[in-house]
Amino acid sequence: MRSWSESDRGSASIEFIVVGVAIILPIIYIAITVLTLNAAQFASNQAAREGVRAFVTGTGNSSANQRASIAANQAFTDYGIAGSEPQIAITCDHISCLTPGGSVSIEVTTRVPLPFVPRWGSSDLVTMPITSQATLLVDQYRQAGAS
Repeated sequence: MRSWSESDRGSASIEFIVVGVAIILPIIYIAITVLTLNAAQFASNQAAREGVRAFVTGTGNSSANQRASIAANQAFTDYGIAGSEPQIAITCDHISCLTPGGSVSIEVTTRVPLPFVPRWGSSDLVTMPITSQATLLVDQYRQAGAS
């Protein structure tokens, strides 16, 4: 049977703490990063969906653009991603976007900063692009003069 020396006493707890921290901290960081990107993707999906809905219910192209922008920004605010500025690209299959029976597509793109990862030689954080798209038809029975 092996005899224990006094110098080995209590080292198992220190080893456990060091190894535990070395394993648990990266796992926590990965979880935070995945949850941040997941929330941004959900916000982007909702922004595209609600933006196109707001657009097709607008009374004119300028008010529809404004409504889509407000709806997209509100979706990001709802998910707690108020710092990112979403870019909205609207495409239509007719010259007038609000032509009855026409389709409207909205693509929402944003860049989400990864937590605690600065760019090399800069204080800015590394960002990941997030993009979502939604398409909706303009109501076929919409008043023709309302566009």
